Amino acid sequence: MKQTALTTILTAFLALNASSVIAQTNIASTPSTQTAADQDTRTLDKHFKPIQKALALNDPAKEAKVRDIFGSHLKAFDAWHAQNDSQIKELWNEFNHARSQQNETNADAALAKIDAVYATFKPEHDKFLAALATALTPGQIDTVKDALTINKVKVTYDAYGQIFHGLTDAQKAFILKNLQAAREEAIDANAMAEKSAFFKKYKIKIEAYLTSQGYDVKQAYKDFVAKQKAEAAAKKAATPAKPDAE
Repeated sequence: MKQTALTTILTAFLALNASSVIAQTNIASTPSTQTAADQDTRTLDKHFKPIQKALALNDPAKEAKVRDIFGSHLKAFDAWHAQNDSQIKELWNEFNHARSQQNETNADAALAKIDAVYATFKPEHDKFLAALATALTPGQIDTVKDALTINKVKVTYDAYGQIFHGLTDAQKAFILKNLQAAREEAIDANAMAEKSAFFKKYKIKIEAYLTSQGYDVKQAYKDFVAKQKAEAAAKKAATPAKPDAE
């Protein structure tokens, strides 16, 4: 009887300790889980903030829907880039090397390889834009694209207008169309340097077109840089010197 009672007490004690260990394990893991969830939220908030600011929807329900759409896309985006970024980086290096060697054939071949890699992301690209279309107008979707590419279409388009004087409406339309095409590809890129590389891809086309239209592209760039330097020097000369501290 004593042995039975002792066994019962020991069993109960072990069961109690096991429950305590499980409880402690659950308590210990909870902060970790919460931290991971909080980190995901912070990451989403960081990437969504420029979009939120640019859209200025003033509609909490619609804003929440767009945030959810973007959050789902961001997960697929990050997963795809985790698998493909090393290959993409090598291909862009291949492109840059070919460009530095003025080897257009190899540069075009590198771009073709880059396009082939990104073709595997096209379904997610289309899914993202289709989902946005359920909440936003076409103009607002363009705003999202601009936010994801730090407004490169407008900035570059305006710069072309300053560098190349006397552009016709047809020439301006060609430039804008190609910059928008660059933006469409750049929203799938991860690092900002790569987004800029997609714009470089289309700027090469634009500059070749302007050359065919009679512009001296290299000289136009030199003149623009010289003008900027002269204006900066004039502004500096006109700025009163700060008095020496007593």
